[in-house]
Amino acid sequence: MSIIWFLLLISVVLILYGGVRLTRSGDMIAEKTGIGRAWVGLVIIAFATTLPELVTSISAICLVKEPDLAAGNCFGTMAFNLLLVTFIDLFGGKRVLRGEMNRGLLLSGCLIIVLLFIIQFSMFSWRFYPIARFSLWKSDPTSFFIIIIYFLTTRMIFIYGKQTIPYQEASVRAECEGYTLGKSLSLYGISALLVLVGGVLLAKTANRIAIETGIGQTFIGSTLVGITTSLPEMVVAFSAVRLGALEMVIGNVLGANLFNLIIVALCDFFYRQGILLKSIELNHSITMVMVVIMTGVVLLGQYYHFKKGS
Repeated sequence: MSIIWFLLLISVVLILYGGVRLTRSGDMIAEKTGIGRAWVGLVIIAFATTLPELVTSISAICLVKEPDLAAGNCFGTMAFNLLLVTFIDLFGGKRVLRGEMNRGLLLSGCLIIVLLFIIQFSMFSWRFYPIARFSLWKSDPTSFFIIIIYFLTTRMIFIYGKQTIPYQEASVRAECEGYTLGKSLSLYGISALLVLVGGVLLAKTANRIAIETGIGQTFIGSTLVGITTSLPEMVVAFSAVRLGALEMVIGNVLGANLFNLIIVALCDFFYRQGILLKSIELNHSITMVMVVIMTGVVLLGQYYHFKKGS
């Protein structure tokens, strides 16, 4: 067990360091290409910080054949990300939930709630109304729907997200000036490789911990794996608060949570032993209900302050 915990520590370090460098290099690429800051926060930065969840969940499906570990990682990470926003708002010394969310962020938050309800409906219908269900290429039609809606929504976010998410300060722009686009892409690739290695190692060690300790895959995925793969989001959130880019905190969290639902759909495509939403335990619905409530609280807090300010 000591070796397993040591390997887990190594995987966490790789994910943390690689995730942080992915975030910085992704922002450098955005600076060099002239992509808008709103798009950076909701899509590019969110993708960069969610890469550990992507690699870990796909590894759990393809390598250790544990769908509950993959699903628990996605849903547990979503809950931890929202909990992170709450702690920053309460103890960070600055009000994050203060009504500065633009329409693109509101749209992504509402979409997360709707998609979570659809996923839960599919989970229960596969078990209690299987006659009414059908699969496409051994995958749930819900997975195709999630991916299509994601790309349509990100386009809408790009159109309606008029505000720019403030992320960079002068020192960060100065650092970007020392990097060419090619160097930024190289840094991005190296960082992605570190996250890839860390994610594969994390999936294997988490599976071994679940076997050795007798703890279920659902619990391990929703807690241990979910928290460790959320480390990049945590680093980005605290950095954004320190720089005063409070909207970036919510933008990154909602963007990352939205991409986590894409990971669930991708896991369904890679899981060839059956339908993912039919194979995972119903206990995951508890975590999803928590995420729905927490997302709703964030959105209501933004709406309340917006109406109060107006």
